[in-house]
Amino acid sequence: MPYLKLGKKKYWVSSSTCLGMPCFQPGAYQHRGTTNSGSRNTGSYSLMCMENAYRGCPLSRKEDKEIAKSRKKEGWKVTY
Repeated sequence: MPYLKLGKKKYWVSSSTCLGMPCFQPGAYQHRGTTNSGSRNTGSYSLMCMENAYRGCPLSRKEDKEIAKSRKKEGWKVTY
């Protein structure tokens, strides 16, 4: 399972090529659940790509080398 890491935070991504993808949007996804009374119970948070969490990865997945290069300069790294 690949992650993109910035500092000490690790964001789950679907592929190691997400570093160079223009659709990569890091964020904290909030898992929500329901209770018998109907209220929404706040669950947990997962650091992941928001594009993947809400819409799924796009079908055309072409990595942009310039985006990958600039993100590496910002400190992003691919880890597993």
